[in-house]
Amino acid sequence: MLFHEGVVCVVNRDPLLPCAVEVGDIEAEPFFHGLWGGYRQDWDGEFGFRFLADATFLITSLDRYVTFENGLQEETVVTLWEADSQTKLASVVVGPDSSLLDGYAYTEVFPRVVARLGQEYRLTQTCYRGMKDPWPDGHYGAEDLHSQMQGFARYLGGAYDCHGGFPSFCDAEVGRRAGMLNFKAIRGIATVPIHPQMTMYELKQQLELATGVPPIQQELSCKLKPLSDNSSTISGEGIANGELLILAVRAGSLVATASRDGTARLWSVESGECLRILSGHADAVVDVDFAPSGSTVLTASKDRTARLWTVETGDCAAKLEGHTAPVVRAAFAPSGAQVVTASQDHTARVWMIDGTCTQVLDKHLGAVVNACFSPDGSRIITASTDCSTRIWDPTFGDCLLTLKGPGGGIVVAKISPDSSQILSAAIGTQGVVVHDAATGAVLQKLAEGQPVHDAAFSPDGCYIMAACCDWKVRIWSTATFKCLQELPHEGQVLSSTFSADGSFAVTVCADLTALVWRVATGELVHSFVGHSGPVTTASFSPDSTRLVTGSEDCCGRVWDVVSGKCAVMLLGHEARLEATCISP
Repeated sequence: MLFHEGVVCVVNRDPLLPCAVEVGDIEAEPFFHGLWGGYRQDWDGEFGFRFLADATFLITSLDRYVTFENGLQEETVVTLWEADSQTKLASVVVGPDSSLLDGYAYTEVFPRVVARLGQEYRLTQTCYRGMKDPWPDGHYGAEDLHSQMQGFARYLGGAYDCHGGFPSFCDAEVGRRAGMLNFKAIRGIATVPIHPQMTMYELKQQLELATGVPPIQQELSCKLKPLSDNSSTISGEGIANGELLILAVRAGSLVATASRDGTARLWSVESGECLRILSGHADAVVDVDFAPSGSTVLTASKDRTARLWTVETGDCAAKLEGHTAPVVRAAFAPSGAQVVTASQDHTARVWMIDGTCTQVLDKHLGAVVNACFSPDGSRIITASTDCSTRIWDPTFGDCLLTLKGPGGGIVVAKISPDSSQILSAAIGTQGVVVHDAATGAVLQKLAEGQPVHDAAFSPDGCYIMAACCDWKVRIWSTATFKCLQELPHEGQVLSSTFSADGSFAVTVCADLTALVWRVATGELVHSFVGHSGPVTTASFSPDSTRLVTGSEDCCGRVWDVVSGKCAVMLLGHEARLEATCISP
């Protein structure tokens, strides 16, 4: 498993105060940049400047100005002070062996120091008369200072103490000794509320809200000790007030697979390791979807229920009960706050993520085989074997528009990314029909006379793609409805899907292959061969670099889209895979 180090959280055991969190491999920024003029070396004591934190940020190093081209001549101590308590927060030696960057020599601070919004700090170095390294002591106006400062802190003026203690004396002149010292900081730190009895999992949930990193991708440690027990509390782990926790973030995404064996599984994209088995359904699991945050998985089953699962623990967070026939599709709203399910009981249902059913969409006279939210979440579209497509208001459950097909059950219905068009395709001879989303008027009929297995809009809304029963996949322009590409196959095409960036398309063929095509040219990029049974499902990763396939051979495979090689195999299911999905 790959990790990116660099996430730090400072625990504050006071329940009324936040802890600070820094995320990712982020480059620390210097507070000052640029060159300074005017030097002196005729005082003894602590000399430096005062600054006010305009944000909460993490200080990673303390820096001295270098006045000679070949670096510093001698060592001295640089100290960071907290003004209110007049205490030292950090002291480091900066000298000839320190690293150099843009006119400053710096030494890293361990542990890191959190500078908090609204607090005043003072930064000084120990000086003496006749030092080999003179320090800058120029006079700079407010505009000059502002132009050489980063925006996360504000320079307040010089500070000093001639006896070596806390620099309580302040210069009367703004700009004195500006730039003598410096520090590097990482800004953009979030804050999360914590308390001693908070569990590690609750802390991970708070970190997810602040950082966007799902709990399953978090590895917390304190003093090199892993904090792997999700049920353990902050107090129980012996984490002291103000200690640093290190958070390693697992690189890469997760794969979710749904199988006829009654389970869903979560896998590492990089290693193929099975991380969680989601057990609880009493019949085949036929659909799976990740929440936009990646922290929750939704499954649909023939046991007439859908379930929400917590990715970090594998626990069932909510059971969506109410349908009286198999649930065949389930999908999150773009916000992640709602779920829609489609069932053979002739209804679709809208749920909150706590399992509460808020609306029953019950106007269809046949099985509802497809249901999804519009890209903006304001509408739901359903497809039914009663030869109709319906548009619904998810808040009130009103049917806003009904689109009748000429014959054959509707197998797919989609809303374009800009919500201006609707497409529907049927198992009869309807082909693909494109409607105006506002009025329902037919704009164009595509592949007329052809039964269609699957159809979709491209992510940018510029194209429509359909898997036709004449062993071809066709791509049309949504602006002109001109057929731009015909992609020939050597067997029946079962499904077709665009990559997230719209540059590729994957088609699943009855000849046991999944094929990747370049949309702009119609070029066949890769033919993925390796499954010992028919390929049943294929989906791209959000960055379009990976493709995951599932098969009747009970196996999943993750493929590298660039090289065309199988990166890992997902082994463990005991029956056909029905659906796959890669986390955000």
